[in-house]
Amino acid sequence: MRHYAIAIVAVFTSMVFLADAADKGNYPAPRFPSYLKPPKSIEDVMPFARAAVRQTGGRTPLGLVEKGTATLIVTEAQADPMVIQAIKRAFEERGVKVYMVGEHELLGIGRDDAVKAIRTTRGYTSEKGYMEAARWLNELFVDPEVPKKWLKDRRPDLYNAIYATTEQALQKERDIAKQFGGPNVAGGIIKFLDEHPDVKSVFWRRGGRPRTARLLKQHSAKFFGNFIFDNRYEVMNKASSFPGDVWRLAEERVLEAIPWTDRVEAFDPEGTNMHFEVTEDEAKVWASGAYNQGHLFLSPYQATGRFPFSVVDYPAIQKKWNAPIISRVNGVFAGTSNHAGNYPRIEVTVKDGYVADVKGGGTFGELWREFLKYPHINDLKYPYQDRPGYWWFYEAGLGTNPKFFKRPDELMEGNNQSERNNAGVIHWGFGGSVIHDPDKPEESKAWIDFPKQNGLPKDHWWHIHNTLVTYRLHVRGTKNTWMTVIDKGEMPAYKSPEIRALASRYGDPSEVLAEDWAPYLPGINAPGRYEDCAKDPWKTVSAMIKKIEDGSYEYFYPAVKKK
Repeated sequence: MRHYAIAIVAVFTSMVFLADAADKGNYPAPRFPSYLKPPKSIEDVMPFARAAVRQTGGRTPLGLVEKGTATLIVTEAQADPMVIQAIKRAFEERGVKVYMVGEHELLGIGRDDAVKAIRTTRGYTSEKGYMEAARWLNELFVDPEVPKKWLKDRRPDLYNAIYATTEQALQKERDIAKQFGGPNVAGGIIKFLDEHPDVKSVFWRRGGRPRTARLLKQHSAKFFGNFIFDNRYEVMNKASSFPGDVWRLAEERVLEAIPWTDRVEAFDPEGTNMHFEVTEDEAKVWASGAYNQGHLFLSPYQATGRFPFSVVDYPAIQKKWNAPIISRVNGVFAGTSNHAGNYPRIEVTVKDGYVADVKGGGTFGELWREFLKYPHINDLKYPYQDRPGYWWFYEAGLGTNPKFFKRPDELMEGNNQSERNNAGVIHWGFGGSVIHDPDKPEESKAWIDFPKQNGLPKDHWWHIHNTLVTYRLHVRGTKNTWMTVIDKGEMPAYKSPEIRALASRYGDPSEVLAEDWAPYLPGINAPGRYEDCAKDPWKTVSAMIKKIEDGSYEYFYPAVKKK
């Protein structure tokens, strides 16, 4: 055993993962990229578009599309036409045939009508982070009207908080907006693919790749990834040109640490503090399924219940199905943001893997506490689970690219998904999920039929983002040797000599690997009191947005010279 431990220490010392005790101070100072400028013409976008269609890493690996083939890119109605045209042109320069089709086109809706309907029925900013619950209700129940009626009868105040804006819109606009759910658009994509057999790859949506692939049914193998390069913030940043081989190597170094662990701990300055243990066999299975480009699965549950992605031939699927591993997680998850935006600080207590209590969180917390009591959500056993209930700790999604950042524009539209792509940011997700049945890598029929029959949700959701988290793995067979996978919101893998050497092929590794963004959290890494920010985080975020947009932000990187 002593030789075993020494071997592991030797391997991971070279990768700068080891830490006997994590330093809980000295968090990275805030940052926001200063080089982002609005394009004046398509020619300003083209250099970035050419890089984007060659990018092989992350959730939008357009570079995996081979010359001489055809690809389908499904765009949102609000996509920037100039950016979309630039991507199409760059692909065609590469010898790729591109079908650019809007979701609205697949649904037979005019673009102007679609944009108007979406904006009218949403009509909120990320100040209303509790609107994440609306997406859960509208998209993750087979019949959303059942939980909506239950909520309206019990808590009309919470129902109105979510649906008042939508119900004030014209019926025509409400009907149009309702069509943009995943299954409806997926039906249009499936029809398109049936009619265009030359298409070998598909890119669609901004997240939820396993779920999105399942929606395409018999065409799921053609799903290569999401499509996020539809706006200037995403395509004209340095993530699109970040070296794919460097990106993948950093992800592989994280994966290599997982099989050696027997205990996981995570903590952050907003109050998250959790742990769980895994057996040697569980660690091996977890490691085999943890790969998802740009979004590593640092939770055994999320890495299982599926045919995993291939590490060597992504986005191909491995042939072995992994049964779900529900870890007995214990601790607290705390934060002030999710996929929709912000909310007052929330604390979610998990005991033996299951949500036991929710404190704070404003309206988001009120909604969560209410749905902890939803009929049969705690007493019925979903397929493939050994214990009843829905509210399991499921997701620990790790962003892996140091160039992504929190987009100001999406925050004004009630979205907060971009920050989760940044290297070292974790988004925790709650609620059970199984992706595939054991017989084939398509949407699990058992997992859909059961919620349909019982009026229950069919997938995880309910998120908490931690942007300065530390996540570490204890080395099995040692007394106190840890591999630190995330250190205060950054990935130590990017500081390893091996990855710096590879990055030096593309320029100064300090610049190539530099974090272009870090969060602004008063009392933690910025002036002010965290207690004040925690009560009303949107006040802090909106003030930051204003400074970024008028050019007065104190933390631009590289620093901007004052005139």
